Amino acid sequence: MSKFKTFANLWTLWDHPSPGAAEWPVEQKLAAIAQAGFEGVMGDPGQGLGRLAMEHQLQFIAFHRLDHQHDFHAILARCRDEGAIAVQVHLGWHDTSAEEALALAVGLHEAARANGIEAAIETHRDTCTETPEKTDRLCREFHKRTGEDLPLVLDFSHHAVVKHLDPPFARRLLVDHAQVRRTRWHHLRPFNGHHAQIPVLSGDGNLAPEMTDWLEFAGEIVQLLKTSSHSDVWICPEIGPRRGGYGLSSFPPSWDQALALHARLRQSWKETGAS
Repeated sequence: MSKFKTFANLWTLWDHPSPGAAEWPVEQKLAAIAQAGFEGVMGDPGQGLGRLAMEHQLQFIAFHRLDHQHDFHAILARCRDEGAIAVQVHLGWHDTSAEEALALAVGLHEAARANGIEAAIETHRDTCTETPEKTDRLCREFHKRTGEDLPLVLDFSHHAVVKHLDPPFARRLLVDHAQVRRTRWHHLRPFNGHHAQIPVLSGDGNLAPEMTDWLEFAGEIVQLLKTSSHSDVWICPEIGPRRGGYGLSSFPPSWDQALALHARLRQSWKETGAS
């Protein structure tokens, strides 16, 4: 069975502990992430995160948006030298053609291999993977070109909102079970068909009622990952902050929600038996 590992997105701690208050320094944020039981942290390169992560016994996962203007080799080499074990990429833009997306994906894969670092493309709005159809086509064409599977970071919240899905979400989003199993990196952000992020907690600190359908969906992902092809799978309990538009003013603080979601996902992994 694969080993279950979790990483926190550093932006979850934007403006923490509260807007208007003195924001925690990055060292304090990483200490809190380690204390909460995460194995990794994701953030932008150039902040010294690799060194700080090592001090707190965390793995550093770098993030970068890339398109044809970037030198993939130079950027991946910098991330590697900063101590990143992988780079998660927003590749291209909403109007990147299918042909250009394939060229970018192949170029990124070749640069990653040459620099000895893993690079995976996130399914995300305003990128070349913003819809299920674009993602599926890129996966097919990449396999035809290289004979390999496209390394992905699966974040289904974007595809769910694009399609305005009704629950149960798995019947539309988890059609390709093999793709989920072979994907090492997953962002599990609670969503419904109209909102890319829903609250984890209600105002009283209990689980928000909107979470019921999503937790059923997340449980199916966990079930599939029990038979992953990787020795370890990495899950990000992805909670966007108010700054940036994912969190709304009525939502509890993003870090509090991420901690609650982190505990819930770990418990789900423990309780879910392999099929």
